[in-house]
Amino acid sequence: MATISNFEILPEEITLHVFQYLSCADIIYGFYNLNTRFNSTITYFCHSMNLIGVTYKQFDCILSNILPQISSNIRSFVVNGNWASFISNKLHATRFELTLSSMFPNLYSLILECFIDTDLIIFLKEIRDLKYLVKLDIKRLTGRHSSELLKNILTANNGRLKSVLFDQDSIFLSLKTNDKNIICSNIEELTLNLIDCDMLGDLLKLIPNVRRLRISFGQSPGISTTTLMNVSPLIQLKDFELHSYGMFWEFSNIVDILSKMPSLHRLTLDLYTDDERLANGQNLVIVLPLSLVEIQLFILYYFSESPIKTDSLLATWPKHIPVSCWLNEPDQYTIIHTIPYNVHSILIPTAIGKYMLSGWKYMQTVEYLKICRESSFIDALMILQHFHRLRQLNISIENDSEARM
Repeated sequence: MATISNFEILPEEITLHVFQYLSCADIIYGFYNLNTRFNSTITYFCHSMNLIGVTYKQFDCILSNILPQISSNIRSFVVNGNWASFISNKLHATRFELTLSSMFPNLYSLILECFIDTDLIIFLKEIRDLKYLVKLDIKRLTGRHSSELLKNILTANNGRLKSVLFDQDSIFLSLKTNDKNIICSNIEELTLNLIDCDMLGDLLKLIPNVRRLRISFGQSPGISTTTLMNVSPLIQLKDFELHSYGMFWEFSNIVDILSKMPSLHRLTLDLYTDDERLANGQNLVIVLPLSLVEIQLFILYYFSESPIKTDSLLATWPKHIPVSCWLNEPDQYTIIHTIPYNVHSILIPTAIGKYMLSGWKYMQTVEYLKICRESSFIDALMILQHFHRLRQLNISIENDSEARM
């Protein structure tokens, strides 16, 4: 007669509580097939499958013996590009790439981590015929900015994808649309890092039905929006975010972009400028879409005439767009931001820390923070004390004597 362990007779509530402290991989590796009740309970945890961080023994066992039995329940799955370095090519090919659609018939979301662009292009060929797969999340992508990669991604899975998201640690992508017949009308949500704004026109032509678009631009020699001239208005676009650091935008650039977005509900502008018109609220209000409900601003404005009168600058902004500003007079710039500033990520110059007063709480939703410029770690800590929900922090400080001590 089989012996029943004390753990097996515990109430369901206690079992679920224990499972909360374990990874999905640990749960299915340790408890699957112990008994029918555990199998039924584990099915709930199989909806999102992440095998990152498991040992080779666990990975091989799960992939060979368990996944074939539970794969139809999996809705979200993580694939790490580094797995090929410690799993034989035969194992990787026969158990993953060649059977992806048959192994995960109900897959809704696929997360790709730590891929090199050349490897990703190869893997994309296997993402096909997945009936329910509409979301692709790409993290920490590296490589050489292949101009074909973005189009291959947007058209993957037979054009069924609706949401494609690149994280901030992925490479800046290039885009060249030599084939004007390629239109990814399936894409409704897109977050990406684009090398420069000259590619914006081609991108907007590629995704005419996008509803949410978040772009981070790399640093290019100059800013031009002339490629937008032949772009049709994006009627479906409701949410647009523009993030750009180190390049100076002009008011006319923003006018050109907004002219193609007549139905916006939410707008985020996070950029540098030396154009006084862009720092003047009266100018910006005139060109905003009438449909706009919410605006988020973080504008680093370099001024040529000193001293600047911040009170006069703030007075140009209407009451329905409340703003504040931090003035760094020695470096001749001020930061104008809406209050509160409800965005996911932000880059802040270190010297601004001394201007953020105690109790300052206007950016509580920020999860990704980058602190930069020449200064001290003390200034960086003065900034950090105001951000309580951070998940990722990047500090880049140069010529810091305190850091070298």
